Amino acid sequence: MISEKLEMLVAKVVEADEAYYSGNRPLMSDQEYDGLKQTIQSLDPEHPILAKVGHDPSPAWKKRTHQIAMGSLNNVFNEEDFRKWAAHFPADTQFTAQPKLDGLSVSLDYEAGGFQHGTTRGNKTEGEEISDNVRIMQNCLALVPSSFEGSIRGEIVLSKNDFAKINGSLTEKDQYSNARNAAAGISRRLDGKYCQYLMILPYDIVAPVEYDEDKKLDVLKSLGFKVPTQVVGDVDRMVWAFSEMKKKREGYPIGLDGMVVKVCSHEIQISAGVVNNRPKAMIAWKFDPPGGITKLERVSFEVGRTGVVTPLGWVEPCEIDGSIIRKVTLHNVAEIQRLGIGIGDLVTLCKMGDVIPKITSVLDSKGVPIEIPTRCPSCDSLLINDNIRLMCHNPLCPMKNFNRIMNWIKVTEIDGFGEALAEALQNAGKLYCIRDIYNLRVEDIASLPGWGSKSAKTILDSIAKTRSMSATKFLAGIGIPGISFRTSEELMRHFRSVPKLQVITAAEIKELRGFSDISATAIIKGLAAYWPDIDSLMKVISITSIGDEASRLPEKTGPLSGMSFCFTGSMSKPRSVFQKMVEDFGGVNSSSVVKNLTYLVCNEDKGSSKTQKAKQFGVKIITEQEFLVLSGGVTETPPVVSAKPKYEFGSLFDEDQQ
Repeated sequence: MISEKLEMLVAKVVEADEAYYSGNRPLMSDQEYDGLKQTIQSLDPEHPILAKVGHDPSPAWKKRTHQIAMGSLNNVFNEEDFRKWAAHFPADTQFTAQPKLDGLSVSLDYEAGGFQHGTTRGNKTEGEEISDNVRIMQNCLALVPSSFEGSIRGEIVLSKNDFAKINGSLTEKDQYSNARNAAAGISRRLDGKYCQYLMILPYDIVAPVEYDEDKKLDVLKSLGFKVPTQVVGDVDRMVWAFSEMKKKREGYPIGLDGMVVKVCSHEIQISAGVVNNRPKAMIAWKFDPPGGITKLERVSFEVGRTGVVTPLGWVEPCEIDGSIIRKVTLHNVAEIQRLGIGIGDLVTLCKMGDVIPKITSVLDSKGVPIEIPTRCPSCDSLLINDNIRLMCHNPLCPMKNFNRIMNWIKVTEIDGFGEALAEALQNAGKLYCIRDIYNLRVEDIASLPGWGSKSAKTILDSIAKTRSMSATKFLAGIGIPGISFRTSEELMRHFRSVPKLQVITAAEIKELRGFSDISATAIIKGLAAYWPDIDSLMKVISITSIGDEASRLPEKTGPLSGMSFCFTGSMSKPRSVFQKMVEDFGGVNSSSVVKNLTYLVCNEDKGSSKTQKAKQFGVKIITEQEFLVLSGGVTETPPVVSAKPKYEFGSLFDEDQQ
């Protein structure tokens, strides 16, 4: 019986590893995963699965062996277990605490100060060499002081804002489930797309000179890298640091899933040793995502503004993180099938990032199977089921139009116009589409229960204020599938007017940064389907400008501030990658060579018209490698390493790196 149970548990761990590392779609929470391994350890302490780290490299990438294995860390989830771990070391031991970044581990190899290789952790001994992708990631330095030889260990992460930006450019079925999965997936894309949004944050250094743990971040800073925060102190100081980080983590630009605590002394670390490829003098203290256990009572299906029909679960009320939970997301029909969930099942809930809770697992599957609707719950039209999601394509669907109306009200900021009023007007036959908002009269609102002439006039005054707006706001408010506010900004920045959108092509959209074939095609289809609404609204809305949001790019500063660049000839990556780097680092792109151009970037001088013009105007010509040095902000002489780290948890980065 024990061997059968052991085999089942090991199989679950293998399946979870495959989903997490290769599919980038975790099947279970960290606590559930660690619980499985703890059970395996109690049954067979020497089982090889306990020593396994990471995953085998993908055959799509060249393999590279690490000079020193990249191990993993043991986890704790509460203060009691953390103090038990810390008690293994002398009472006066000093520790360092750093944010546990939720991304993909990577090793950067340098020789004579030059970047040579970027390799994922892989299975700890060998990983995927993704050097071409790593080169275009933020905080990867092409050159560091020439005396440095060794490896920089770090985490590839994606900021919350850039995660939203990337997902906003993808169709729903292609979107990433979270920033960690996006970072892992994008890092290993063969075409390098979106890698410019990723950032490498170093936390360790492997070099001939051995440093105490609390000095490593200072050394990394002296090489020119931006590094995370750290706190140094005794056990109580670590407990305080964890509490501070837990309170402030939602305000950090990058997702964190805990705090890493390390013994400062290199001598103590060596003495403690390594077990199952995990150093005993380091621990990951993981955040415990708020969760609970309850029963699924029923499932409803709601129609969104784009026609997607989303299942919502209604559960027995339970308290999670101080909130009473009654409703949970089930995402789509594919998620219902994956969970194998039924009405009446006992389920575990998890609330992450203060969003609506989700069901993570089924504890007791004896309920009634959930009936997937074939017709729209709002208009009774036949639904399209692609085995992932349900879609209502009826343009007159009341719930779909209601949600489009509410989207318009939210985007254009019509004060006081809430869902209750919109629903009452819809039921009264006064509000079928967005255009109807601008046909409302005082008596239409005043005649509703609980409303009067004075309050009705206030609403109409709010509506009147939206009769003129920017093109960006107008387009985002329409609610076209695939066009978020950010997408609207990008379209208006380039095409400059709403009428022009009627004649643009998918090929033109694809040329813009952040748009794929799929997203460009979806936008063209959406514009065609919604153009009657756009045309109708343009008769009652005055578009005053393309919008401050689109016409004024946020001013960026960086190592390329005040410089302008033009790229020509063959490059190791598409030119758009380097042009994005210019923008991100404060520079300006030029499509042609002009007298005031700072640099022409060209790998080979073949006498092209641009190189001839650059020589004529006295514009300096540099190579791609020289450009990377400029954008990396290389420091020739490393600053002196301070004796006492001065970091606190006020921000993710130290103050002098902001």
